[in-house]
Amino acid sequence: MDSTLEVESVYPNLKEVKMQSQTMKRFLLYYAILTSSRLCLAQIDTLAVMPFQVIGDVANADIYGYGLPDAIANDLARIPGITVVERIRLSSVLQEMALSQAGIVTDKNAPQIGEMLGANVIVVGTVQKMGDEVRVHARAMSAVSGEVMFSVKAEKKIREFGDVFELEDFLAQKIILQLGRKISQAKLDEIGREATLSEDAFKQYSSSFRYFDRGEYEHGLQHLKRAAELDKNFDWADKVRIRAQQAFEELERKTNK
Repeated sequence: MDSTLEVESVYPNLKEVKMQSQTMKRFLLYYAILTSSRLCLAQIDTLAVMPFQVIGDVANADIYGYGLPDAIANDLARIPGITVVERIRLSSVLQEMALSQAGIVTDKNAPQIGEMLGANVIVVGTVQKMGDEVRVHARAMSAVSGEVMFSVKAEKKIREFGDVFELEDFLAQKIILQLGRKISQAKLDEIGREATLSEDAFKQYSSSFRYFDRGEYEHGLQHLKRAAELDKNFDWADKVRIRAQQAFEELERKTNK
């Protein structure tokens, strides 16, 4: 009699144990493959912050859909070891993939978007307004697997323009906390600092990205120029305008070849 059969006849549950063992091996192999494709927080080095999806009828929607995430991106760029994809580069990829509307990044297309942007994490978000309270839900998606790595929420009553930057401050600091990166107090103090004290200037600045994402560079440049005119101290608007102008001229040269 075969020795294996002898053992199994004495221990009738041995077949079940063997089956369970094989099942466990298959599970461990599957788990190893799955986790190898996942991205841990320590591996994050390049972020892309997408336009946020504004849900419902919200006044000054461009401020929340475009200006707010751009301000968050600028603050995240202060973190040592983190690179944030340039906003004009982001507009170029959104045009190429016909993704000019916010809220259309999914777990299916996140890897492709991440590859085109050179980013391993994509930050997306939604904005809702209930009365004078604005609620923001931001999620960090792995550009490797498309899974949500973490999410943060913030809400604030917006009674004056400065409250928008306080809301942005809450969100940026929560994201930094989730990333687990160390940041100096001096850098931390810079987070949430108003880019401009002029609401009209920030409206113009925010709206420029809506046009850039559609490939309408001339309209976008006009908005940035107007933003700089409304606030002479709005240096960031002028920097973005210069970079956008360079991108526009480069695009024209390629088109005319």
